[in-house]
Amino acid sequence: MRALKLLAICLLSNAACAQATPPIAVEVKFATEMRALSLSPENLKGIKAAGPVDLIYVLRLETKRQSPSMPEEFGGLSSLSFQAMEGDTVTFDALTDQGHLARFAAPNPLTWGQTSPPTSTQVHLTTLTDPADKPLRGANQIDSEGLAPTHTGFLISFERNHRIIELVKTETGYKTKAGPRLTGFDGLEPNGGMEALTRLPNGHYLASAEYGPDRLGDPSAKLQAPYWIFDPSSQASTAPYGSFENQGRFGITDIRVLDDEVWVLKRSYDPETKVNLAQLETCRLASVLAGKPVCVIKLSLSPPFVMDNYEGLAVIKDPQGGGKLIFISSDDNFSADQGTFLLALRLDAPIPANTGAKP
Repeated sequence: MRALKLLAICLLSNAACAQATPPIAVEVKFATEMRALSLSPENLKGIKAAGPVDLIYVLRLETKRQSPSMPEEFGGLSSLSFQAMEGDTVTFDALTDQGHLARFAAPNPLTWGQTSPPTSTQVHLTTLTDPADKPLRGANQIDSEGLAPTHTGFLISFERNHRIIELVKTETGYKTKAGPRLTGFDGLEPNGGMEALTRLPNGHYLASAEYGPDRLGDPSAKLQAPYWIFDPSSQASTAPYGSFENQGRFGITDIRVLDDEVWVLKRSYDPETKVNLAQLETCRLASVLAGKPVCVIKLSLSPPFVMDNYEGLAVIKDPQGGGKLIFISSDDNFSADQGTFLLALRLDAPIPANTGAKP
């Protein structure tokens, strides 16, 4: 009954929400269909940007909700990390919010349109375990949300039981270690904290809650999402360093750093209108390190664009002509009413003479 109640809450809120399903084998590989969506000029009106923007593709990855033969555990992608770009493909690591690491490939935006788009991709799922090598179980343990690479593996943040673990790559697979000790979770909602995680240029890490604390009589507190800056090798407890400012229903879902900018992905959902919104902000890294972020909205997505629960973000430099390549993925909440989408966009590329920004 508790699992059914939890599922109902997740579907109504359209937010990231882990389900207490039995774990699959530690390592599973399978193929899933990948379909490119054709968008109309009307759809593109839902893209707004502070500078030049070019939508390269929108892909839908099939899950068990669309293909019954697929593993139940694939979906719910709650974080996205760029791994490599080679030839016609780009490879990502991602998290499901049911306690799995997922690696998959997608078309390379730089060669998109030059070759026939692939119709499927291989997915490698790794079940997350505890330090005793036992698969994580129960909604309070498996709700993995933030992913950041290390020199030897990954750091992963969790909601509900707010914590960070470290995955260390070994010859036989990943070994789980307890991560850094963070404090300051008082007042954070179970499904509203430890949502985003990224590595900083100096080797330290930045973790952020989705929302601020839910304090009776102080609704403004929820708009201040605390963040932590920490050295993963330190044994000292780390308290919140500052806070990012949310607006309205928006909450932070992923975060990345490139050069001197912090990129923050936010998601909003209105349960009455059932409308999803997404926006991407950039903050000056120096201001974040000073504890007082200075941020501007870089990109906004809204209907009639293809909208869903966008929670994953990867940002890299565009090696062809400058600008940034942005990848955004959606968490389908393991619901047949939603989809697992992957967007590829180019931002801030120089505009060729006699042309305008797209779309």
